[in-house]
Amino acid sequence: MTTVALLRGINVGGHHPVPMAALKSVFESLGLTHVQTYIQSGNVVFEGDIGRPALEAALLQAFGFPVAVLLRSAAQWQDIIGRNPYPLQAEADGSKVHLTLLDALPTSAGLAAFGAVPSGADEWTHSGLELYLHTPDGMGRTKLNPDRLKVKTTTRNWRTVLRLGELVSGQG
Repeated sequence: MTTVALLRGINVGGHHPVPMAALKSVFESLGLTHVQTYIQSGNVVFEGDIGRPALEAALLQAFGFPVAVLLRSAAQWQDIIGRNPYPLQAEADGSKVHLTLLDALPTSAGLAAFGAVPSGADEWTHSGLELYLHTPDGMGRTKLNPDRLKVKTTTRNWRTVLRLGELVSGQG
């Protein structure tokens, strides 16, 4: 089974540095195959069957700090791409549309807290375990903070989402 793993909070602002070669080695040490990393922000595509707890335990042991991992199968990843509610914006500039993966469904209160933030021109769409964001002025300027949802999250820009889609479909 081909799977996408997104790691939260590594190699961001100099905190929790993880070399991609070391990350790949951890995945391979677990018996996973065809392991590919993509850019330094913790994107891994692999073949094999493993759960999030086992991956998180191995990463903690290898690097000495906890790393949240969010997993999606290749089929789920392709479905996520197909459900993008901002395709025209993503086509115009893949850095203005983002995907946030959620590890659990947010509560009504969490969604209300997220939606209560004055967001100006920013738009968002919640769809199951994903949150799609369109931030015309850039992610660095948005007031939309997925942490308000009170579930584990990690966010990637749409260019990264599409690149990972190529990797899971064997085009990368």
